[in-house]
Parts: sequence; C-alpha cells; structure tokens
Amino acid sequence: MRIDVLTSGIWQTTSTILEVGGSCLVIDPAYFPRELDAIAARVAELGRAEACVFTHGHWDHVMGHTALDAPVWLSATLEASIAGGDPRAAKYLDDAREFDSRWYIPRPHGHRWPTRRRGLADGETLALGGEPIRVLHLPGHSPDGLGLVAGDTLLVGDYLSPCEIPFVDELAPYRATLIRLLDVIATEVHEVIPGHGPRLTRDEAAAIARADLAYIDQLIAGEDAPLPRAADVVGMVDHHRANVSKR
Repeated sequence: MRIDVLTSGIWQTTSTILEVGGSCLVIDPAYFPRELDAIAARVAELGRAEACVFTHGHWDHVMGHTALDAPVWLSATLEASIAGGDPRAAKYLDDAREFDSRWYIPRPHGHRWPTRRRGLADGETLALGGEPIRVLHLPGHSPDGLGLVAGDTLLVGDYLSPCEIPFVDELAPYRATLIRLLDVIATEVHEVIPGHGPRLTRDEAAAIARADLAYIDQLIAGEDAPLPRAADVVGMVDHHRANVSKR
C-alpha cells in the first residue's frame, strides 16, 4: 500500500491518499481550491478514486469531496445525522460557508453533503485493491468520529495532533477513544497520521495519547489541568476553557 500525505495551508490539515494497484481512498481532502486540484491530480497519476472518506463532519474535513468523482464513506453516525436532518450536520456546512465567505474562497459546487454516501460501522472491514482496512468509531472530539487501520498505519482524524490540544465534545467518550487508540498503537501499527500536523511514529503518537489522557483525567476530576502542549498557539487557551466547561 502506498500512502501519500498532502498538507493544507490551513492548520496543517492532512489529506491522505491510500493506493493499492491504482485504486485510491482519499481521506479528508482539504481545503482550498488549488489544494483540491493538486489532490485530484495526484489521484489521477496513481489511478482512480474508489472513494473519499470523512474522518468526521467538521467543516475543514468535508468540503473537498466535490473535487473527486467518487462516493463518500463516512461513519454511520454522521450518515444518520445527515439523513435525519440533524442541526449539527447543518451547522457543519454553515461553518464552512461562513469561513469561505469571510476569506473570499470560491466553492463552485456549493456547500453540500455528498449524495453518494456509505455509512461505515465500527469494526467493519473495507477492501482496497484486496488489502483490508478496518474501521474504528472514535467519538469524543465529535460524536461521528471515524478512524482507519490500514496495514501498519493508523489514521485518526482530529486526535493526537502535535499542533493542538484536545478539542473536546464529550469528556467520557474522548477518554474511551484515547484508551482504544493506545491499545491499537501498541499492538497493531507503526505509524499514525493525525488530521492536523506531521506523520507520527508509534512512540510519538503513544506519547501524545498518554499526555492527552492525563489531561482529560484531570478535567474529569475537576483538577487544574495544564495544557499538554501548544500553549503558545493562539486560541488554545480558549479551547482549554471550552474543554473545562464540558465537565
């Protein structure tokens, strides 16, 4: 399996292409039009896109699907949210629309969910060119989080980023996800690709997961939790305050 990771100019957002025998999965294509053109061009060099995969529904991860003529695979939770008209799913698109409007970003195909969608269940096994890829349900950052174990590589969406602290939707599910990721990292993989920032070795990812687990445990216990990293990054203190409010 070949793995290409392209990085957006916004928040080091990663777009990952998995390729086997000319068949490609494109995970979270992001974000600006010229970056999406580059992703589509790279896929064309490698072969064809079998599917686009969303690791979760946040706006910075879901706007690139229109650059690829392929169905979209997403968590069963996000699929149910979209199909049921959940206000959370509508807000994801509203957030993208607001960002694009603020920064004059053209989005010729508009801000919409894909019509060709496949909801993926936890533990489901996908096949890419005959190679198995396992699906993980990863709630906590959002209820609709999805990860992939592809060979000896783990893709985790918005967990384990060295660029930011945890952004918490719910504390208990976030904690459970970290424990699960630590087990997968220890027993199954050698590399981790977060949704923001560089590729990580197993040891690097495990160190971040342990630091984040300690941080979450302190929040749950009502203790004064120092930021696990990125304290000098603008906005992280505000995100920490938002995490504290989830107690």
